[in-house]
Amino acid sequence: MVSAQLDGILKFYRITPTGSKVFLFAGNLKEIGPSGSSEGVIASTPDKWVTLPAITAQNKVLRVNDKLHVTFTPASAGTTDASDSQFSIPITRQDGSRDSLGGPDDSTVWDVFVLGDVALIANREYPCCEKTIRQPFALGGGKIFTSIENDA
Repeated sequence: MVSAQLDGILKFYRITPTGSKVFLFAGNLKEIGPSGSSEGVIASTPDKWVTLPAITAQNKVLRVNDKLHVTFTPASAGTTDASDSQFSIPITRQDGSRDSLGGPDDSTVWDVFVLGDVALIANREYPCCEKTIRQPFALGGGKIFTSIENDA
């Protein structure tokens, strides 16, 4: 079934092994996910995506055993469809090489999945997904795309 992108804010945090939560980045899905990803297919090309510079401040670089924690705050009530939602989140490794993290239902990337096919209340911040860090990296360093799709 064809889905449509939900409107809302995606936020990224670094959570240290001691539980400290450090804000990294936030973006409105309409800006960082132009076109959405109906049926799990990104409908725009990277030339339309926003560039996210590498976030290299000492307290914001993700280290071994940190968690990259992603939350979503919907602008209106909706029901998510995790299989249609897509991410291409740029990261920069310590050696300067670049990579990207895939969608929130990709178990090769994300450890914890709390964004599934669930109903969300407007203006409430929900945990979306989380990744335990095994190799240090900085968030950013390339084009970002994120879309959370409804379960239409």
